[in-house]
Amino acid sequence: MALPAAGRGVLNPLPYTELAAPPGLRLWWLRLDEMPDAAALATLSADEIARGKRFAFEGLRRRHLASHVALRAILAQQTGLPAAALVFGAGPFGKPFLQAPAVCVFNMSHSDDVAVIAVAPDAPAGTEIGVDVEVLRPMRDAIALAGRNFTAAEQRELLATPPELRDLAFMRGWTRKEACLKAIGSGLSIPPDAVDAGLLPEQAEVHVAHGGAHHRLQLHSLPEHADTALAIAVGNGGPLSAPPA
Repeated sequence: MALPAAGRGVLNPLPYTELAAPPGLRLWWLRLDEMPDAAALATLSADEIARGKRFAFEGLRRRHLASHVALRAILAQQTGLPAAALVFGAGPFGKPFLQAPAVCVFNMSHSDDVAVIAVAPDAPAGTEIGVDVEVLRPMRDAIALAGRNFTAAEQRELLATPPELRDLAFMRGWTRKEACLKAIGSGLSIPPDAVDAGLLPEQAEVHVAHGGAHHRLQLHSLPEHADTALAIAVGNGGPLSAPPA
């Protein structure tokens, strides 16, 4: 994997696959099956390196380091700043953001040895995005998992799906739900079954009401890429003052 040298902005073009994304968004898909070299690791902060060292298994450590090197490379390309100069903060539930003056809205997700990074380079102030990726695989417990995490409508939709398409439908629904929760930046404070995102791969406006707050999100499922399901949600960055009409 070709990666940016320490202290530089980024290679052009990036050595990752850019996928088609909804207007105003950019999306990159990458594999995490190679450990970055020393020059690439030098673009990371001491905290990112330390967090990587805390993983007991080499595969988890590699995925953490490779994904954060890729994130810095992409954000360096978007902001024009050196990858090593980027400074991150975290929201109240741990959602990372890029600190000023290099404001650029982003989100990252990974599944096994795959990651996706979404960026909204020219988003209005207060915009938040959430992205989720899941490697497609057999789901023997899809119905049981849906019973614990899906809304009643989503459970009915899954049961009505032909058995041969049920695993894909579950993964589509899961990525749609996770993208919404990540856009809100709520962590686990909002349970998955509070988000009715649906299982069909279509654009939708999703409303999430929880704890007296009401969030409005634009949700997109993207075409499956290399046996992965993908979804992106875009929100206004805060709760609405009143529930939707």
